[in-house]
Parts: sequence; structure tokens; C-alpha cells
Amino acid sequence: MNRTESKARDDGGALLEVRGLTVTFGTPRGDVDVVRDLSFTVDRRQTLGIVGESGSGKSMTSLAVMGLLPKGATASGSIRLDGVEILGKSDAALRKLRGNSMAMVFQDPLSSLNPYYTVGLQITEAYRAHHNVSRKAARAVAIEALDRVRIKDPHLRIDHYPHQFSGGMRQRIMIAIALCCEPDLVIADEPTTALDVTVQAQILELMADLQAETGTGMIFITHDLAVVSQVAQDVVVMNGGVQVEAGSTEQIFSAPQHDYTRALLAAIPRLDDDLEELKMVGDFRTGATR
Repeated sequence: MNRTESKARDDGGALLEVRGLTVTFGTPRGDVDVVRDLSFTVDRRQTLGIVGESGSGKSMTSLAVMGLLPKGATASGSIRLDGVEILGKSDAALRKLRGNSMAMVFQDPLSSLNPYYTVGLQITEAYRAHHNVSRKAARAVAIEALDRVRIKDPHLRIDHYPHQFSGGMRQRIMIAIALCCEPDLVIADEPTTALDVTVQAQILELMADLQAETGTGMIFITHDLAVVSQVAQDVVVMNGGVQVEAGSTEQIFSAPQHDYTRALLAAIPRLDDDLEELKMVGDFRTGATR
């Protein structure tokens, strides 16, 4: 690729600005808001962590930004990417943005990758969707993308199928697909959940290195506060579809203001804990002490 300069305009403005985002599902019993009045910004070269338990609205937030909400869901408010309102854009317009201006790394690469196609074909198709180049030129980009995510012998592995890679290698391939067009914004939705701690550390280091190289802004969605402390400069804490606290990572970890944030932090296992019984976030919601 040899494209180390970011496409994003470094003009001092926020790369992504979300204001009053509400995601609503229509049900037989009436409308249900799964995300309510959420606001945040993401700057270039910045990582924002969005944390919370399952069902807190993290993933719905990311799908709303990408324009990938499931059938029956609607979004209101404002989502501006590089100063341009994207909420309400047509499917055709969003398809031009996805992959090229914004991309997503999903939690489970095995289900996200097509088992019937080689990884090289899947990278080249993602690239050619936004660039008018030959298959040969796209293949060269795919080889470099695999090399960029530190897959050995990329000129050979490009013709392998997803099942021929380990879980960590498949996640690297998903990152290669997401970054092959050098998008301005990358959303990583629980990208290390299914990986062991050693591979997880490698993936986090890789993503940080690639972000520094390309200048992308990143949203890192996770339930794992330990991961957030490693990758994010700012944090949004969500509970029940609502933002309960937001601030710098240092502030959130050193002086959390909300009971729910304190409960999340208190539930993190420690080496000096009695691990006979796994503690849950709810155990700390009534003011119980450790």
C-alpha cells in the first residue's frame, strides 16, 4: 500500500461527533429505546472506549454509526463524520462510506469471514469496492495488508481459507480488511473477547501501532475495563442504553463519579481476591465494600 499518511484532514475539528443519538426498536407493546440521548466525540489519532455490560447499548451505538442497524430499528439525533451528517443518508451513500471512510472490526472473525473464499479474495473485494484497480493491483494491496498485520509469508497465505488460520490470525485478517482502504474511523466491537490473553495483547499492540501509522480515530467497544485502560484516552460508560459517565481514562479509573462505574471497577478480579466465587457487578451496586 505504501500509504502511511492519513486521509483524514487534520484541521482541528472532531473526526466523529455524535449528538443526542437515540436508537429505537418498534415492538408490539410500543417503542423501546435501547440507546437514549448519547453524545460523544472522537478525534483523529484518538481512541474512545465505550464500556458496559451486555445489553448496555454499546454495540447498537456502533451499528448506528455504521448505518447497520437491524430491521425494525431507527436512529435519531446527529452523527457527523468529518463534519458531514451521515445519519439519514441512503443505503447507497452509506455503502460508499463503509470500508472507505469508516470500517468495523467485529467480535467473531470466523463468522464474519466467508469460509468459501480465500482471505486474499475477501481483502481484494473490499479494496476494489472503493478503488477502480485491476485484480493484480488489488492482490498486491492485499499482500501488503497481510504483511502490515504481521502475518508471515503473506504472498503464500493470501491464497489460504479462513479455517487454515488460528483465531488470532483471523482477527488480524479482519483488521487487514478494515484498514486496507485506510479509513478515517475504525470501530472495534469486542475484537479480543474470544482470544487468550497473550494473543489479545498482540492484537492490542498491533491495533495501536497501525493507528499511529495511519492516523485513524478509533472506537473500542468492550466490557473489559482492563483492555480500555491499555488502549483508550477517553471513556464512555453505558448502562441500560444511557451514558452514565464520561471522561478521560485516567479520570474514570482514578476517581469514578457514578455508582455503576465504581461497581464495574470493583468487579475486576484481583490477585488478592478470594476467587472461590466470581464476583458480579450487581454485588457492588448497593454500596457493598470489598
